[in-house]
Amino acid sequence: MNMSLYRQLFLGLSLLFLLLLAGTAFSQFTTTHDYLVEQQTIEIDNAIHAVGLAISPYVEQDDTVAIESVINAMFDGSLYQKVSLQLLENNTLIERAYPVQPSDAPHWFQHWVNISPVTRQDTLTSGWLQYGKITVTSSPALAYSKLWQSSWQLLTTFIIGFVVGVLTLKLLLDHLVKKPLSQFQQKAHAIADKHFGQPLPTPSTKEFVPLAHAFNQMSAKIEQHFNQQAQEADLLRKRAYQDPESGLNNRRRLLLHMEDWLEQETTGAIVIVKLEAISWLRGKKEYQRAAQLAEKVGHHLKSSASESERLGRLSHSEFIIIQTENAAPIDQDQSSSAMRNLLDQLNHIQAGCSPDGRHPVYGGVIIKHVQSSLNVSALLAQCDNVLSKAQHNPYRFAVIHHQNGQLHKGALLPDAEQQQQMHQPEHLLWGKQQWLDLCLSAIENDNITLSFQMVRDNLQHPVHQEVFAVLKHHEHCYSAHLFIPALNALKQTAKLDRHIIQKAVHYLSLHQTFLAINIAPTSIADTEFIQWLDSFLAEHPVVSQQLIFELPEIAFIDNNAQTRLLCMVLDKHCFTYGIDHFGHHFDSVGYLRQFQPLYVKIDTDFTRQPTDDIQQDALRALLQTAHHRSIKTIATRVEHQPQYQALKTLGIMGFQGHYITNQKEVNHG
Repeated sequence: MNMSLYRQLFLGLSLLFLLLLAGTAFSQFTTTHDYLVEQQTIEIDNAIHAVGLAISPYVEQDDTVAIESVINAMFDGSLYQKVSLQLLENNTLIERAYPVQPSDAPHWFQHWVNISPVTRQDTLTSGWLQYGKITVTSSPALAYSKLWQSSWQLLTTFIIGFVVGVLTLKLLLDHLVKKPLSQFQQKAHAIADKHFGQPLPTPSTKEFVPLAHAFNQMSAKIEQHFNQQAQEADLLRKRAYQDPESGLNNRRRLLLHMEDWLEQETTGAIVIVKLEAISWLRGKKEYQRAAQLAEKVGHHLKSSASESERLGRLSHSEFIIIQTENAAPIDQDQSSSAMRNLLDQLNHIQAGCSPDGRHPVYGGVIIKHVQSSLNVSALLAQCDNVLSKAQHNPYRFAVIHHQNGQLHKGALLPDAEQQQQMHQPEHLLWGKQQWLDLCLSAIENDNITLSFQMVRDNLQHPVHQEVFAVLKHHEHCYSAHLFIPALNALKQTAKLDRHIIQKAVHYLSLHQTFLAINIAPTSIADTEFIQWLDSFLAEHPVVSQQLIFELPEIAFIDNNAQTRLLCMVLDKHCFTYGIDHFGHHFDSVGYLRQFQPLYVKIDTDFTRQPTDDIQQDALRALLQTAHHRSIKTIATRVEHQPQYQALKTLGIMGFQGHYITNQKEVNHG
């Protein structure tokens, strides 16, 4: 069995310390034993010498009684076992035997340690004459007691010394060996997970200093390499989808957004504005001033646009705003006022870069009321058409309505708008507050059902099911994309997310599957929602391996602190999470260094046309960024076989869409 360096050092030094203490204790025990044996001999010799001096006068007087009294007085005690005195003159023998006194030492100790009685014999003299012989035998009881007490004290000192020594050794090894090794181990795991953090401090142990420096250098180089990869991924995405002058989506990405918008059964509008001054400046080869004007226009549009709007630059002088939000009917007066304000603001920006007033700003609006038969090519043609009409309009803008495959052209008049709205479905006329009231009522009456869409890996094995909310009202079902924008705009998504989480947990109690639930950005920003989720997850630990939370990428960029708090709550209760719309924003995907999601779902802008070379390069960069952190990648809206095969070849690990599985509604309420 392999043993760690720390354990080897600890056991080896502890054993060495134990042997050292044991050797010292044995030496001390032997010395004490020999001393007590020698002490018995010395005491007997002293006693014999003293008794000789004491009885000399009585021997000369032949006073036997006095002699016996002296012997009794001097040898009566526990130090002696037997005393005999033989007087030579009259051959008298005086003997005294003393009872063996009990010893404090246990019998096993007396049996294990041998202290034999000492017998000494000496001749008593007076001048040159010998008058007797005395024999004294010692009692070992006192020696055993003294040796036992000394041994007990020695053992206590040995144990205390060993414990103190081992603890001191452990503290030293923890500080000098274990702590640096643990730091190296944690740093190695962190580097493997692409979590670089602060450099290692200089260890106290000299031998570990070069190793710490090597780890820090390796971490710095890998972090630099990762940052370079993230920058390359950002650069490729920007080259593929971002206009370099305005910072807005370029024509390629704008067309993707248009296609996506036309496929949705929602109302909305496209606002297109044209600044002919940009073309005029470019014609005069004043490219720097033209780029400066485009940059200011892009900055203004980004600062004034809402989160649901998509911005882009269609050509050098044309800019587009796709208003995808359908949470409220289009208000005629507000639209007219907003359009005039936008044109005035852009005209002011243009005047700062191009004082020539012969190039006014004009624009148009194309309104889609229901699902239409327009395709992207037809929509671009309508953009040219509305700009042509706006150019000859005194208000510098025009409007085109598209409904049921029919185009209706005209000015923005309330009566005309009301006539258009008469033919629209009822739910398209509902405003944000109406959607909110309807959702709250549906939550209270449990009229929110769940539908699911399967995610499969590249071997067609099920991975998990994404949960979608369906609102039932008057025997009609409304998908989440119809009412979620209204709740987002009013920042009232938390109650709906709570309800969906509760229904999903109930569903998991009845079915063995894996579910992924989307959490809205406004819910993540709600601290009360995070507190509720903390308590709710603590009450349902059994579903921690089955329930996955999907967090939108925008939350990691715009609300990093709240998103980090939510991820800490999920990690605390052993729940996992994924990132939705990965790569959608032009901001660096370097935020992945701070988080460790289970998977990322690639934004559909990168997966819609995977055979395009430029799109492939950007997609590969995103995949490489995720794969280097061991994060699973999933493609959504996979609709057909060529798209699936192309994505699979590029290394996508999971797939979701109508080509993978058909969505089915499940009602368990």
